[in-house]
Amino acid sequence: MKKLYGNRVQLLSQFILLTGILLITPANAQENMSVGITLDSYSGYIWRGYVIGENNKAAIQPSIELGFGESGVTAGAWGSFFAQNRNALDGSDEIDLYADYSMTLSEESGVGISVGFVEYIFPNGSEGEKHTQEAYIGFSLDNALAPSITFNYDFGLFDVWYLVFSSGVDVPLGSEDGPALSLGGSIAVSDDGDKTGFHDITVTASVGFGAGSVSISPAIGFTYADTKINPDNSAFWGGVSIGFSP
Repeated sequence: MKKLYGNRVQLLSQFILLTGILLITPANAQENMSVGITLDSYSGYIWRGYVIGENNKAAIQPSIELGFGESGVTAGAWGSFFAQNRNALDGSDEIDLYADYSMTLSEESGVGISVGFVEYIFPNGSEGEKHTQEAYIGFSLDNALAPSITFNYDFGLFDVWYLVFSSGVDVPLGSEDGPALSLGGSIAVSDDGDKTGFHDITVTASVGFGAGSVSISPAIGFTYADTKINPDNSAFWGGVSIGFSP
């Protein structure tokens, strides 16, 4: 019964995701779709302060995203699998499906809002723990520091929330059309059901290079988290992101 119920919940959430995209996306926007493809490779998989899997175990993370014209709607899929110590028949460790709607609330102030849904799928998870769902809402300011605040609520497996404040700045390295150094930082609090308080601090740095429809961005990052999130408190990682927009 648990397996049947879990499969129905997963199918229902995916159906809602796809139906929602079609309902709120105008036909003309669907005709002007854009596609973005990325292939990321990192020395470890660090997510919201958590070290997923084993630290310093390389992860390959491909993704594809569709943009529906000027509707503000995007949808995509993201996956992750560890590249080391795998059986030839092993599949992905995680597959995420998501949809997002973003719009500008005020052109004068640059205030924007985003709402979205994420379906997390864990093909190799134990029975009853193969997927979970998350909804989020975020607000941002369109200025040089790009500050934002996002509230994420997991209503599937965990019934927890995660509130993150983030900001970043791009520093041109030479001409405006040349590479840029992107610096970012975030601080988050959460409620895991047992404790409400500090979750993690993360800082990142990357350099973006572009040539036509291809972009390459080597990056490094550091996270300091509560000991309940990461017993070692901190984690470093590095890697490269390759993007393609046909």
